[in-house]
Amino acid sequence: MLKNICHFILGHSGLTWNLGIDFFAGHLPQKNRIGALLGDRVMVILERTPGGTDGFLPDYMDKMIQVWNRARTYQEASEDAQEIYDILHGATGWDLGGLVSGDNPYLLICDALGTPAPIENPGGKGLYEFSTNYLMRIENPIP
Repeated sequence: MLKNICHFILGHSGLTWNLGIDFFAGHLPQKNRIGALLGDRVMVILERTPGGTDGFLPDYMDKMIQVWNRARTYQEASEDAQEIYDILHGATGWDLGGLVSGDNPYLLICDALGTPAPIENPGGKGLYEFSTNYLMRIENPIP
């Protein structure tokens, strides 16, 4: 499910993120998918808490995600976080496009739990970090 969300974000972002190079699903690795060390500017989509379900709606899930990003300057990190916020917050009616034939997850609505917030200004390596948490209500989630 997380990769579906990542592919959707990448398809709707004006930024030139590349999955496995500077945009990651689930964790921040030490090296990117081609074996190079990571650059200063990266973004990670993280899962937070297990997805909530409703016994009356067996094909429904509340999915919590965190968008964490960093960059060399405050302005760049802030703009990256804001761009994803503008895509996700209040989004409704998305077909999250199954990566496997037959998958049909559908985003009913996505709500940010707050605006993008700086969490390191800068950190020990001189990088600025932002974080934003979202609640995604999804029909037909992928197990």
